[in-house]
Amino acid sequence: MSAAEAFIPQRGRGVALYCLAILLLATMDAAAKWLTSGFPVGEIVFFRSAFALIPLMLFGMRGAGSLTSRLKTARPWAHLARGMVVLVTLVSFFAALLHLPLATVTVITLANPVFMLLIGVLWLRERVGGVQWLAVALGLAGVVVVCGWSGLGMDVYSLMAIVSAFSYALASILTRRLAATDSPLSITFYGTLVMLVASLCTVGGGWLWPQGGEWLVLILLGLAGAAANFVNALSLRHVELSAVAPLEYTILLWAAGFGYLLFGEIPGPNALLGGVLIVASGVLAARQSR
Repeated sequence: MSAAEAFIPQRGRGVALYCLAILLLATMDAAAKWLTSGFPVGEIVFFRSAFALIPLMLFGMRGAGSLTSRLKTARPWAHLARGMVVLVTLVSFFAALLHLPLATVTVITLANPVFMLLIGVLWLRERVGGVQWLAVALGLAGVVVVCGWSGLGMDVYSLMAIVSAFSYALASILTRRLAATDSPLSITFYGTLVMLVASLCTVGGGWLWPQGGEWLVLILLGLAGAAANFVNALSLRHVELSAVAPLEYTILLWAAGFGYLLFGEIPGPNALLGGVLIVASGVLAARQSR
């Protein structure tokens, strides 16, 4: 068997795993949408973090060396900063889900590559070309269309979705920097731990004790989030990121499907047109960055 023939099943396995990771993310988002109607955001973040932390610890204990040694870091403040940014991402995303359709929030947050480009230019002083600026313009136009801003009107929940997209982009940049010195396990573990501790500060703010099937949805929320991160990392062992990055936009199909089946939501023309513009900007930016 030639090297090329051996690579084909590996590549196919990587693509399949990446698609599974996207489905898991969409499942987590749908569970969060269902929970926002009855639970405060702080409590949802707490259970999402708690149930995600358990499999992370179990996975960490299976590797070579002790869990303590694998979680050792010389950059605790960097982990704290990243954890707080991820916390902002989740809180703003969940808050937007409370009042906006699942597909609409998902479309807006997919504008994160646009914000990554802007952060790179304004903070990291990176140089970008005309094609990348076109991607930024398309992405921002898509966000404006999705939000339905006519006459510069602004909806606070659309703004929360934009904040989530921006903070997700910032978290991605912080993750890249931490990845140069720390393991994926430590990055994910400390980020989840920061969110767990911070969410505890909201105890007493209308927290409700889950009942019956609500526990199942909370467990699904945490496990789907943790599994999505793990499967995503596993998929990239078999295929290049550039080859599967456009598949990230398949989450729109899952979001629309879950939104219709679980909440009776049908994406409007603004969400559809804006989604096309945002997807086009992301694909353009990804192709240019190869």
